Amino acid sequence: MTSLFDGLDGQEPDDGLPPLLRRPEPVADPQPVAKLRSARRELLGNPDASLDEAAANAVTSGAVDPARLQALVAGKPISLLTAKPVVGGMLYVTAPHYRYLDVDFLPDFINQRWADQLRTAMDAAPSASLVPVYETVTDPKTGRPIAVFTVRMRDRKALAKAVAESMRKTYDAQKGENVYTSSVLQQGVKEPLTLFVMRVVYDDGTEDTFLVAGDGNSRMVSMWLARTGGDIEAAISACISSVIGSTEQSGGRSRSEQAAARRRLTDLTARTRKNLAAPTLTEATRREGHTLAFPATVVVGARADGGEPLGDLVAARDDLLATLHVRVTAWTLGAQNTQGMQRVYRHAHREGLIAPDVHRVLSGTVGTQTMHELLGVPAHRLWSAAVHQHAVLAGPHADAMNRLIKQEFGMSKAYRQPISERLAPMALSAYRSKEGIEQPLRAFGNGGTITDRVWKQPWELTKGDDAFGVLDDVLERALGGEEGAVAELTVLGGTAAILDGYITRDRGSKEGTDRDGSKAPFRATPVKLLELLSKTSGGLRMLHSIARAHVAADPAVLPKLFHTQEREVEGVTVHDGEPMLDKSGEQEILDYEWDLVHAADPTHALATIAKNRAEANAKTAGTSEESEAEDARQRRLLEQGITGAAKAGRALARMSQKRGNQVFGTFEAVQTLRVQLGKLNEILMKFGPADPSIFVVDEDVDGDEEG
Repeated sequence: MTSLFDGLDGQEPDDGLPPLLRRPEPVADPQPVAKLRSARRELLGNPDASLDEAAANAVTSGAVDPARLQALVAGKPISLLTAKPVVGGMLYVTAPHYRYLDVDFLPDFINQRWADQLRTAMDAAPSASLVPVYETVTDPKTGRPIAVFTVRMRDRKALAKAVAESMRKTYDAQKGENVYTSSVLQQGVKEPLTLFVMRVVYDDGTEDTFLVAGDGNSRMVSMWLARTGGDIEAAISACISSVIGSTEQSGGRSRSEQAAARRRLTDLTARTRKNLAAPTLTEATRREGHTLAFPATVVVGARADGGEPLGDLVAARDDLLATLHVRVTAWTLGAQNTQGMQRVYRHAHREGLIAPDVHRVLSGTVGTQTMHELLGVPAHRLWSAAVHQHAVLAGPHADAMNRLIKQEFGMSKAYRQPISERLAPMALSAYRSKEGIEQPLRAFGNGGTITDRVWKQPWELTKGDDAFGVLDDVLERALGGEEGAVAELTVLGGTAAILDGYITRDRGSKEGTDRDGSKAPFRATPVKLLELLSKTSGGLRMLHSIARAHVAADPAVLPKLFHTQEREVEGVTVHDGEPMLDKSGEQEILDYEWDLVHAADPTHALATIAKNRAEANAKTAGTSEESEAEDARQRRLLEQGITGAAKAGRALARMSQKRGNQVFGTFEAVQTLRVQLGKLNEILMKFGPADPSIFVVDEDVDGDEEG
């Protein structure tokens, strides 16, 4: 019998694999290192290249066809390197050529696709694996920068951990369904990957040089996934074992380790070449055949606009990746904004718009104490958020920073909300471990603290060792009419209010008529609310109180309410800035966003509440209690009472998280309530309707039988 697949040259689909579209090509065995020297020599002699010997070794070691690479990188009679324009200069890359997956090639463990999720050193609970900081390598002989990155790692185990995290996050970001994996199994990798040379320097002074993926990180991970049957942990283990080697040994890779890796690759290529000659491809042959090698271009040179070596290769790399035809931006908007603002900060640093110490704080690589030592501001992460806002909005070069942001994000004009959206993940980066950080990010991105006073005039951050003393000093100056202090307090108090849920994003459903944790008496964006608060003494005092409570992080220290208008309250005239007192004479505590919005403009709040209540009453006109049946009225009262009690219980439960269980009153009072609820439950159980589902109806009881 003739098979359906006879004559298809072994291209039948294997079980569990997608249809084969392109048969894998045989790959030559890797050449001995000695035979790569001529290609390396040509690369080092090319005037457009700027590498040292170790970097040239890494570029040539993984080439499938060294003779072709030699022709591509030779500088005479003409250089065939391709010039790629970037901000500040030009990068030079090789033409596409095939490279081995297993030799000196790692995923991009310095990538920022998930930087908005990683905790910075400023965080109260910093991540165990921060984003590696990488810089441009400087040739120790000449002092000139070269086209190589350097990153410091504790040892090879730390490098392996960073690689594993990169691969796992790349896999998880697409929910385990990497879109390239099936494509790799069907036809290999078609589009070239852009690679960069990376120098890893270990704490013991030894080092390794690798190539790392740029725009092709997902395809690179997919190749390892395809080879290992789609198991990400197996893919991670295979990549680390093949490229890094043993993680238990200290120091960089030895020559014997690298030679052993090439021998293993020789065995793999020989076996796969033999199996590819068979009439039918096995699953293993398909996997190995399409993942032995891939096309790539490698960045081997960097030159500034003036012809001198390019001093900031990191900024050039980010700029190149952001403009490649392959979509390389992050998956989430927050990550994209994080990447973009990091590039803005880096360009600003290069142009001298922000000082090196400020850039260290903005990059999140130092903790709060180091921030205090560098900049003099209090050692608390609230001031980290303020440093970001000051650098972008009010520093001496705010106009130039606006220009960089417009260039980076393609804005024709820098409006308040787009700026806050881009700034939000960076300004709040020290709070990434905070539970529910998504809500503060939304509020900050809805205009945040960018009032006119914050954005349109210069202000500075007050220095000092004591955070509370600094806040008290800023309040005193703000109450005295100092415009800069008003802006500073708006930033500090407004950021704290956003982080602690006293200012949230404006939504149409927020407006209500009753004091509630999820409502506000009138609609107010964060900017509008902060504008109101910053213009009154009571508002400034509330911002100060919120900031103090935030810094204290103590249930015993809670923000307090102040009057913001001169008006009559229960027959007593109160003035702007006076404490808001309850009937027992104690100052009222700020519990909800409702309280802050109401206090910011009580006249507007009362008018809006009255209007909404009148509209609600008009809708229910004609359904008065007099025309209502007595049983219906009692059911309505019962439902309203239970609903109100449940809402009050939930509200007190939320308040207890900050103020303790004493908010429920005394133990005896709570017990009385529980007894009353128990009695009500007994009444409903005894006199209420029974569940009809407990009665079983026998459909044959009447004896209707067939026949």
